[in-house]
Amino acid sequence: LNSSKTELLFISTRSDKSPNPVKQGTKVNLTGSLSAVTADSAVVDPKNTARNLGVIFDDKLTMKAHISKIVKDCNHTLHNLRRIGRMLSKDHKILLVNALIHSRLDYCNGLFAELDKEDISRLQKIQNAAVRFIYGRRQWRGVTNLRKQLHFIPVDLRIKFKICLMVHKCLNDAAPSYLTELVQRETPNPDHDIRYDETKLKMDLKNHYTSTKRAFQAIGPTWWNELPKSLREVENEGTFTSLLKTHLFSVAYE
Repeated sequence: LNSSKTELLFISTRSDKSPNPVKQGTKVNLTGSLSAVTADSAVVDPKNTARNLGVIFDDKLTMKAHISKIVKDCNHTLHNLRRIGRMLSKDHKILLVNALIHSRLDYCNGLFAELDKEDISRLQKIQNAAVRFIYGRRQWRGVTNLRKQLHFIPVDLRIKFKICLMVHKCLNDAAPSYLTELVQRETPNPDHDIRYDETKLKMDLKNHYTSTKRAFQAIGPTWWNELPKSLREVENEGTFTSLLKTHLFSVAYE
């Protein structure tokens, strides 16, 4: 491992009250186990956050640090776009918002599943600000109808779209094996006299921790089973993507 590029993060649940290694100034040897505290030329200081593939993870997996970074970057981008807004047509503004704002909101947004509503609201405010930029509206004006005219799906449903699309890929052998093994179709149970639906997925939660409910193997089947059966039966990815967007759009605005 390259010690200059390695970050160490101790992850625990929100209810875990054990001492934080960061606060204790612990140093961990890269060549040893995580419990071996040594001091030599290859040591790494534990941190409260660590970056991986552009995503900032914190020690409780709340994603607050990453969301704050997204909000900061998008606000800076919108500030610069407003300077040239008068010289741009509506279509050009939409292209810029999709390229510079939605791309940031959608990147790895599957990690935002079932986060606190307050955090999702911060991301939604960014999308609302982008809609106001497109139409040149003032800050205090509502944007729900304008967002509908642009066919922009709200942030919370964009997260649901990403998860459901990942599940669809898993069920149709278009995803890596480490994901496909996390979702399993429902199997008939002879001990229960219920109607069997082969398009649904098994629901198997080992515990009731909030972080567990956010895991892909938990939230994926939950949201998949909430989709209409006619949508779950679609195998073609392109058709499924189109129909899923239409479904979520109707959920958001009808």
